[in-house]
Amino acid sequence: VSQSRYEIYECNLVPCFFQSTCVDLLNGFLCICQPGYSGQFCDINIDECASAPCQNGGTCQDLVNGYQCACVAGYSGVQCQTNINECASSPCEHGATCIDGINQYQCQCVVGYSGVRCQTDINECASEPCQNNGICIDGVAQYECQCLQGFWGVHCESSVNECASLPCQNGATCSDQVNGYVCNCAAGYSGTLCQTDIVTGK
Repeated sequence: VSQSRYEIYECNLVPCFFQSTCVDLLNGFLCICQPGYSGQFCDINIDECASAPCQNGGTCQDLVNGYQCACVAGYSGVQCQTNINECASSPCEHGATCIDGINQYQCQCVVGYSGVRCQTDINECASEPCQNNGICIDGVAQYECQCLQGFWGVHCESSVNECASLPCQNGATCSDQVNGYVCNCAAGYSGTLCQTDIVTGK
């Protein structure tokens, strides 16, 4: 009977910590530890961060029977093992290609667009390519010049030669003008086209 009392007293005298179970032995005791603890008295918190489980620069916080990783920007997962895909939300516009990086992305724009997300239609008319007061109409990666009367060409750079049709009559010389012409009549003729004989009136 006295031996039984001694064994019970031994577990009471040397308690096991952190809700561990004390098993009374003959002239001794055994602490059965809760998960996450070790040592003769179960008084040592096992450092689950000792194995450096957090990846990619994550910070490990030791817990009881576990750990928690605080990930740096751009990573996720229990061990910060996953590179977050910033392209998953399709941030690039107008058919651009998205290239995923670490906590960032880069858009490769198709021709005619610019900006971080390729959101801006490049204004090809900004350089004022149309000449002679031609009107520039911006498109995607292109432009079109609408020329005023009397001009032609991609940039309205050429003047229409109204004298090409030889409108002046009776030996008159034609002087080309912008969107018109002037006939310099030979002696004895008059009229816009020098079509009238001054003597006969015909």
